[in-house]
Amino acid sequence: MADENINSELIQRARNANLAEFFLKSGYECEQKRNELHVKGYGGLFVNTVTNQWYCFSQSGTNRGGNNAINCLTDVIGLDFKSAVEQLAGSRFSEVKRTSPAENRKELSLPEKAENMKRVFAYLCQSRKISPRIVSQLAHDGLLYQDKKGNAVFVHKDENGKIIGAEIQGTSSFQRYKGVAAGTSESVFSVKIGEPKKCYVFESAIDLMSFKQMANQEKIQNSLLVSMAGLKPNCIKKIADSGIKMYSCVDNDEAGIKFTEDNNLTPCRKILEEKGVKDWNDLLKQTVEKIEKNEQVSPQKPEQNFTKNSSHSRR
Repeated sequence: MADENINSELIQRARNANLAEFFLKSGYECEQKRNELHVKGYGGLFVNTVTNQWYCFSQSGTNRGGNNAINCLTDVIGLDFKSAVEQLAGSRFSEVKRTSPAENRKELSLPEKAENMKRVFAYLCQSRKISPRIVSQLAHDGLLYQDKKGNAVFVHKDENGKIIGAEIQGTSSFQRYKGVAAGTSESVFSVKIGEPKKCYVFESAIDLMSFKQMANQEKIQNSLLVSMAGLKPNCIKKIADSGIKMYSCVDNDEAGIKFTEDNNLTPCRKILEEKGVKDWNDLLKQTVEKIEKNEQVSPQKPEQNFTKNSSHSRR
C-alpha cells in the first residue's frame, strides 16, 4: 500500500478494526476469558471483545487504553502509523461499531432483599471466621445484605454512592455459588478507609474482609480495598489510572501470580506462601482455628500477623 493511498477512509477503517480478530488472526499468543482477550507478552494488554476497548497496564497516561485500534498497535505493539493502518485496514478485518458505555450496559437487576441476615451472619462468621463487627459494619453501610435465596450480596457503589452492581456469594455448605447480579458491568466491591493513597486488589469480597480483619489497622489507613469477583483487569483500570499504588492480594496460585505479573501490580502474597495457604480467608481460618484449639501461636494479635511477615516486595 503506497503512502498516497493511506487516505482518511482507510484510517477510519483501521481505527474501527476489530482488535481481537486482528490479534487472533495475526499469530499473537492470546488467551480469552469470557469477553476479554489477553494478548500475551505486552505488559498486560487486554481487549474487550464486545466493546473493542483495549487497555495496557504497563503503559502510562493517555497511552494506557482506548477504542482506537491504531493507537493500540503504535503505542503498545510498536508499529509505526503507516504499518498499523496497513495491517488493520489492508487485511479487511471486520469493523466494530463504536457505542457508548451507556449503550453497552444492561439494566442492573439486584436480588430481592430478605427480611433478615441470619444465614449470611452464620456463614460469614461461623464458616468463614469473619468478625461479626466487620459483617455488621458492611450491612450498616449498605454494602451487604441477604437475598431471598439466602445468598450474601456485596453491593457495588460508584464515587457518588449510586448502586451500580453486586457480587453474590452463596452461603450453603453443600452447594458452592459465586456470581454477579445481572447488569453488573466493570465495577468492583470496594471498602474505603480514610483518604485512599493505595489500593489492595482481591478476587473476592470474603478475601477482602479477611485481609481487613488481619491487617494492622494503622498500616491500612488511607487505603481502598476492592474485590473484582474474579481476575478482571478491566475492573481496576480506572483506579490504576488515578495514579495510586496498586497492591495485588489475589490468590496464591498460578493464575493469581500470573495476573499480578501481567498487570505490573506489587504482590502481597509472602505470608500466604509462608503459611502454605491459597488465599486470605484460608489464612484467617487457619489463624482463628489455632486460637480456638488453644494451640501455641505468635504473641502478636492475629490481625497484626500480616504486616510483620508480609512486606510489599516481589517474590
